[in-house]
Amino acid sequence: MRLKILLVAVLSVTSLTASNVRADQLQDNGVDKFPPHELSLDLFGTYATRDRFGNPEHRGGGGLGLNYFFTRYVGLGADTYIEEWRAPYRVNASVIFRYPFQVGLAPYGFGGGGREFKYAPQWTFHGGAGLEFRFNRHTGIFGDVRRVFAYADKGEDYTLARAGMRLNF
Repeated sequence: MRLKILLVAVLSVTSLTASNVRADQLQDNGVDKFPPHELSLDLFGTYATRDRFGNPEHRGGGGLGLNYFFTRYVGLGADTYIEEWRAPYRVNASVIFRYPFQVGLAPYGFGGGGREFKYAPQWTFHGGAGLEFRFNRHTGIFGDVRRVFAYADKGEDYTLARAGMRLNF
């Protein structure tokens, strides 16, 4: 049953992306792909150097994020990611600084904090960098890496890599 739901979700996102890419290829000539006042949804996979209990076992998972850019260069983001496909048990917030180029490429850096609510409840802080490529104004892909620091020795620090799709509104 879960496999069917996952397959339907992947096919839905793929068809939405394909239709956005095709429609915007007809309209986006000369339009800024990284406008100010932009809201975006992130759908991504993760790879972490520690599992949800803080053990040094490498784990994969997935997540969702929401970002809002006040200017072309500065925005705020919130995300959550999971390893076990149950209710999310951590939430993060970040300040994001990006530098977009005309070719649709934007390196970015970010930092912030978060809270883990289950398994190893603790506050965390993180910092990282990434790269985004926009096919058009509404659809892009991204990849980034962050270092997550546990607060007050309640857990171990770890590295998290994310890669996925960004849908802009």
